[in-house]
This record gives sequence, structure tokens and C-alpha cells, in this order.
Amino acid sequence: MNTEIKRCLDWFDAYARGYVNRASKDILLTVQSKISHTMRVLAHVRGIIRETPVREDLAPVAEVAAILHDVGRFPQLINSASFDDRTGYNHAEEGERILRMADVLEPFDETFRELVLTAVRYHNLGLLPEDLTDDERLVLEILRDADKLDALRNTVKYMSPDTPYGKALKSDMVWHDSEVSDEVVKLTLQRKLIPFTAIKWSNDFVLFLTCWIHDLHFPYAYRHLHESGTFEALLDALPEEAPFDRIKKQLRSDLQRFLDQG
Repeated sequence: MNTEIKRCLDWFDAYARGYVNRASKDILLTVQSKISHTMRVLAHVRGIIRETPVREDLAPVAEVAAILHDVGRFPQLINSASFDDRTGYNHAEEGERILRMADVLEPFDETFRELVLTAVRYHNLGLLPEDLTDDERLVLEILRDADKLDALRNTVKYMSPDTPYGKALKSDMVWHDSEVSDEVVKLTLQRKLIPFTAIKWSNDFVLFLTCWIHDLHFPYAYRHLHESGTFEALLDALPEEAPFDRIKKQLRSDLQRFLDQG
């Protein structure tokens, strides 16, 4: 299987480099960063697999899904310089379409191919479909944990209105030192995921991200979030006054509980 994984890596490198060569100066670093993101997601997937009882036939599915999960990002960046899937181009759905037309998955059997394509199609959803098979769900959970870990890393790195490129804050959100939406506070304290449509302020966005601890699945993910300092850096981006003091205490307690359970 190592030969097949290398073939996928070589295909991805050639595919991505084609977009790097087409990128204008203002988005070149962003396009290159998606290559680095993919390699870090792959490393996290391998870390999860090392620590998790995953069937021998599913481990390479998760690796290939990690390598190919963001192929739809590259045309999205080149054509619209955007990460926003709400503008009519969903990078996950387009990624599946691109891969169905490519030859990169041809060496694998149909079951393998469809598991990879399902993972690519659904990896960016807020909530997964209810009708997934156990194998589809497991591959997606591995990929999504790995993807979230690097997304959080990148967000912390660029959590500033003065970031020169790749701003962490999404469109239609407003930077503000203390404002936060009541609904976002309520959902956070209820330990629920925050819908993207509820986010207005930068503090809403930080809480949206911290609530991802309720959508992680593997001890590796919780430990990395803790040991890397990423989770604490997100909490430090929030104000100290109420209601954030209560929220921070609860979130720190929740993460510790997940670590203890692992």
C-alpha cells in the first residue's frame, strides 16, 4: 500500500503545483499554504491511526482522504480568491467532482474509492449525515479531527485584524474586543456546536472554534490541542470579564475531562 500512497502524494503534488504556477502574487502564499495544510492533516491522520484500533483496510483510506480532501480549494482560490463555501462554490463537493474525473483513485477497488470520495464530499459539514455506514463515519471522523487540528492552528496564527494574508476571520464578521452574541454564549454554555450563521463578532468566531472540542473523537486530538497550546491561545483571545470568565472555566474543565477519559 505504500506504493499507492506515494502515487497519491505525487499526483497531489503535481496537481497543486499547477495551481501554484497560476497563482497571482497576492494569493500565492495562500495557495502554497494549502499544500502545507494538507501535509499537516496527513500527519495528524497518521497520528490518530497509530493510537486507534483501525482496521488494516481502512487506515490507507483515511490517509488517501487526507491527501485529497482539499483538492477543491485550489480552483476556488485561483478563480475567486476565497475560502467561503457559501458563495456558490463548495470546495468539498467540487473536490469530489474533480476526483471522479481524475485517474488518481483508479488503482483502488470501488469500495476504497467510494469511501475516499464520501470523506472528501462531507469533510466540511457542520454535522454529518445520519445515514453514513460505520466505515464512512470512522474515516470521516479521523479526517475531520485531523482537519480541525490544523484549522485551529492556522486560526490562532492569523487571529488578528492586521494579518497580512489569510485572515482567520470569515466574511461578514466584525472584529470587536468585547461584543458577543447572546445566542452564541447560550450554545457554548450548553456545550453545543455553534452554527456558522449565528456568528457576527470575532468573539463569536472564537467560541465557534472552541466548541469544536465537542466534535472531536480521538484522544490524540484532545492531547494535541492541549499540548500544542492552541486551545489555550484561543481562550486567551477572549476577554476576561463576564460572561467569558465563566465560559473559559467551563471549556478548560471540559477539555481536561476529555483528556482524562482518553
